[in-house]
Amino acid sequence: MFKKVITPFQTVLLQKRLCVGCTASLDKAKRLGKLSERRELIECKCKRRYVYSKEFNEYQRATFQEEQQFLRELNKRPLL
Repeated sequence: MFKKVITPFQTVLLQKRLCVGCTASLDKAKRLGKLSERRELIECKCKRRYVYSKEFNEYQRATFQEEQQFLRELNKRPLL
C-alpha cells in the first residue's frame, strides 16, 4: 500500500532530476565514476546513489549490483 503511494512521487522527482530523499539537484551531485561508456554513478549529498544514463539523459536509483560493480572496478585501479 505504502509503496503504491510513494512510487509516483519518486518517479516525478527523478524526471525533474531531483533526489528522492532530499530533493537536491542531481545535476550538481558528485560524480563517483563510470559504470560503462554510457552510464555514470552519481552520489547525492544525502549519500543516495544514482545511475545517470547519457543515452537517455535520465537518472535512476542505483541497484546494489551496480554499486558493487563500481567498488570492484575501484579496487582494480593501481594505487598512486
